[in-house]
Amino acid sequence: MIYGVLSGLSLCHIYLSRNDAMTAQAGLYDAFAQKRYFGSLDGFRALSIIAVIWHHTGGDIVSKSLPMLKVGFLGVDMFFVISGFLIVTLLLRERQRTGDISLKGFYIRRTLRIFPVYYAIMAALAALFLFVRSGSDMAQAFWRELPFYLTYTSNWTHVAVFAVAWSLACEEQFYLMYPPIEKFMRRWAVPVIIAFIGLNQLVNFGLLDSFFESLLGTAELEVLQATFTPICLGVLVAHLCFYRHSFEKLAPLVQHPAMPLVYGGLLLALLNVPLDDISGLPRLTAQVLMTLLLLSCVVREDHYLDRPLRSFVFKRIGMVSYGMYLYHMFVREAMSRALPEHLFQNALLRFVGCLLVTWVISEVSFKVLESPILAYKDRLKARSEKSA
Repeated sequence: MIYGVLSGLSLCHIYLSRNDAMTAQAGLYDAFAQKRYFGSLDGFRALSIIAVIWHHTGGDIVSKSLPMLKVGFLGVDMFFVISGFLIVTLLLRERQRTGDISLKGFYIRRTLRIFPVYYAIMAALAALFLFVRSGSDMAQAFWRELPFYLTYTSNWTHVAVFAVAWSLACEEQFYLMYPPIEKFMRRWAVPVIIAFIGLNQLVNFGLLDSFFESLLGTAELEVLQATFTPICLGVLVAHLCFYRHSFEKLAPLVQHPAMPLVYGGLLLALLNVPLDDISGLPRLTAQVLMTLLLLSCVVREDHYLDRPLRSFVFKRIGMVSYGMYLYHMFVREAMSRALPEHLFQNALLRFVGCLLVTWVISEVSFKVLESPILAYKDRLKARSEKSA
């Protein structure tokens, strides 16, 4: 009899624990669904742009002791995870709110956010190479590459003047292609994304190199790299988080407030494995860990990394990270011309100087150029939501 009572209490405890867990997950989902601003994302944007600037300025400093210092370019992958998650979350919520997705509204908002600064830089470069350095080799390269810059297709070729444009081209192609899939192929959106990840991983593992070399003459174009996988992983996470049943199944993997430390620690450990080439399984694993790290920071706000990711410095850098990405290589070039060679050759000084100067320029750009346009974009969005 005592055994029966104990067994009954045990089963009751399991049942209540399961109910408590389900209740907690339901509360997490309700909070997530009502959240309009994800506080951790600015922190992740800040970390991503800092990593990218380090990659372009710090080089291989102390890379033998910290191999992760050689892979700052993975900051772009983190940007892509964020972009895929946030854009598709907004699209899914718009459809839930209005019954449909407005492609016109989406493209207007993206245009107002991305085009003004980008094309202002193109205009400035055109003026430079037309009136100041018209006869230089760089000018000839710029005019040859300009059609790719203007059409956001620089990831389909090798460019030299504004090399960072390749990642912007990848994002723009995602913005162009995916929202219509979400709008018109609703049931097929996730299978299409999974299929695209599979195709991209065939490239990542080098299984299609001979095919692309025979077709395009090279398998080294940026569009053929693994960069679309993190965007697609962000899209998948957006879908899993949007629906209550999938959110509650996913929550146990990420809901504990310490999980950002776990996934962040695993990511750092992986990046510190000394590898000459991270393509294949290492890069895919890094991208999956980035996705889990982001997921663990958006399903609940009270995680252990919340305070540092929301710190003033990270928040401000995250807010102006787009401008910092656009401007930092120009700052690096200016530093190479303005600083004495012995100072410029100091990798740490070069990195810190480029980071700080780029941050200041980006803050000015954000206040003078981007903020008025963003305010107009927000008014358009508010008007659209009100009419819906």
